[in-house]
Amino acid sequence: MASALDGTPVVALCGKVWVPGRDPKKYPVCPMCKEIYESMGPGGDKGKGGGGKDKK
Repeated sequence: MASALDGTPVVALCGKVWVPGRDPKKYPVCPMCKEIYESMGPGGDKGKGGGGKDKK
């Protein structure tokens, strides 16, 4: 939502870079993104946050 307000580009799961401009709930999900999302399974960060990279 913040990207739609400030115009910051985002990267979809499929790799497409775009600037959201409207309510995403009104548009269909990219089939490739849906497939990737479904293959990911349940969350794996256990609530730790951190942007996806493990800190060592």
